[in-house]
Amino acid sequence: MQRRNNAQYEMRGVIAPLLWCTKMPKTEQIPAQVRKLMPFLIIAIAVVALTQYRKGGSLAAPQLELISQETRSAENTDFMLLDLSDQPKRLSDFRGNVVLLNFFATWCPPCRDEMPTLEALYQEYKQRNFVVLGVAGDTEGKKIVEPFVQDFHVNFPIVLDPQHKVSTQYQVRGIPTIYLLDQHGNIAGMTVGGADWMSDGAKSLIETLLDEK
Repeated sequence: MQRRNNAQYEMRGVIAPLLWCTKMPKTEQIPAQVRKLMPFLIIAIAVVALTQYRKGGSLAAPQLELISQETRSAENTDFMLLDLSDQPKRLSDFRGNVVLLNFFATWCPPCRDEMPTLEALYQEYKQRNFVVLGVAGDTEGKKIVEPFVQDFHVNFPIVLDPQHKVSTQYQVRGIPTIYLLDQHGNIAGMTVGGADWMSDGAKSLIETLLDEK
């Protein structure tokens, strides 16, 4: 019985983003090359969810291919949100770094599963112009996100998006959603679903972006 309950909990955890994404309003304020990927996004969420469920929640390398440098864009990507110290942070403040933009929520099991790997990735590459920027979509805001950050020993910057304004701007349909931005602030790729960001495949993506001119 306990095993069945655990399996049901895991399944609810990976289905929750699917239910959540149906509530997100549509917008055209996103680069054209990313908009082209959106019809496949819900399918991607479902595939990742089913894969994680069958594996009992284990994480695989992120399923992400980088957009060619010639076709990348930074159009309509900048935003400003408050961090956990109530200080404003803009995405453009990190220009010159490779940025992993992590849309997550504290209640989301796949988000929680991958969080330690994101922290480890940040620690490994933070001296090489790489930053992870977490965008927390919890409607309760700081009072629930701050304890989560402490519990998971997260040291990379976190900003709060309780009204989902930036999630809407980026057409986030499910969480976790990851965007990779190159050192010029251009969107270089995106993926949906929990992943192992310390896998060889994930590190290869970051290394490629760091080596770009």
